[in-house]
Amino acid sequence: MQSALKRALARRGAVFHLPKVEFEGKTKGKYCVLMEDYTDGTERLIVAFTTHRTEYACQKSSVLVEDKDLDGINGDTLIQCENWRELSADTILLDDRVEFIGQLPPNYMARVDDALTYVRGIDEATLIRMLG
Repeated sequence: MQSALKRALARRGAVFHLPKVEFEGKTKGKYCVLMEDYTDGTERLIVAFTTHRTEYACQKSSVLVEDKDLDGINGDTLIQCENWRELSADTILLDDRVEFIGQLPPNYMARVDDALTYVRGIDEATLIRMLG
């Protein structure tokens, strides 16, 4: 996808598939939700990762997205607000393997905002960036 188009789509709530994310010594593809808008010159962006392991749906810091509520992701998925990371903007915007999936519907973003209040061990400045 063209870099200029990705920059235009890189808004809070945008869902991307990252082909290579390292977790506990393993590298795998992961879906993530952009937690802040990209603006020209932004070097780092905060994302929250998702999982299909819905047994964690009881956690107040997670948001369950039901199957078919987001085109491009099959099955139920869980946005884990505790599982956030700050990434280089280039990782999302310049890597041709990174795929824009869609925009999370506003009702889900409202639930994400609520779930963010339950995230532990996050500094105030980062939380403010995530809340937009």
